[in-house]
Amino acid sequence: MSALKHVLRVVDLLENPRVNGEAVRRFFEEEGLLGYMEMGVETIRGDRGSTDFITIRIPGREGKSTGGSAPTLGIVGRLGGVGARPAYIGLVSDADGAIVALATAYKIAEMKKRGDVLPGDVVITTHVCPNAPTRPHHPAPMMDSPVDIFTLLKREVTPGMDAVLSVDATKANWVIKHTGIAITPTVKEGWILKVSQDLINIYMRVTGEPPVVVPITMQDILPYSTPVYHLNSMMQPWLYTKAPVVGVAITARMVLPGSGTGITNVVALEQATRFVVEVAKDFTMGRAKFYDEKEWETILRIHGPVDRIMRAGAP
Repeated sequence: MSALKHVLRVVDLLENPRVNGEAVRRFFEEEGLLGYMEMGVETIRGDRGSTDFITIRIPGREGKSTGGSAPTLGIVGRLGGVGARPAYIGLVSDADGAIVALATAYKIAEMKKRGDVLPGDVVITTHVCPNAPTRPHHPAPMMDSPVDIFTLLKREVTPGMDAVLSVDATKANWVIKHTGIAITPTVKEGWILKVSQDLINIYMRVTGEPPVVVPITMQDILPYSTPVYHLNSMMQPWLYTKAPVVGVAITARMVLPGSGTGITNVVALEQATRFVVEVAKDFTMGRAKFYDEKEWETILRIHGPVDRIMRAGAP
């Protein structure tokens, strides 16, 4: 299974300076895929512009949306914007999250059209803004969002998601230095749990390489309203869900700014898309877990919940 076609088509779509939510809808319509998904587009306006928020649900054969009981996977494409016009011309590095999210939707809907239907529902959320602002960040500038991050986060996760993959460009740092993709430990209700062995196994079969793990810290999962250093916003969706969240990072060996153009690595994006699709298969089939339920029960019994203190300051 290759997702290269899907990534390339989505990259071409998002590189257009006039891209918006309706352009994405037309793309799926022209591919004959709207009949295999439920798609919503909402324009959200903020102090520094607007963005089109996209929600796609691909119903599974035994998914909750059709009365079944198969698990639902959420896929969040995290980003500030796909472009930083007029400051920079072209697709920015930060577009990675949206590219993988939409390429995954494209791939799974096409699989369904051909007859390969996943057991559970898959819900994909992301947003499209070709002219987002940038903001200072050390060691390299990052993309910002035209609307408040919490406004987006509240839409990115839904109550029906049983687990969440949050995909984000993770190159503007000296912490994770690997060209390709990496995954994070599982975060659930403010706890950083061990890395899922099932997801490690999927990573290895997709990449053919040893697993690479992003060393997230407690600071990375604190709300952005807490004025401390964050690697990026990849783990922030945990704030609004009780479902386990794992980050899928598109990484590089060198520090590269989120606002940089000419950085898009289609090989890494294809790997990330294949990884997400394989997780969707295994998770909705009940073959992959994001965390150990017995260990989770032990943690809560002995140490108790920490979500309230870890969420402090988040609206």
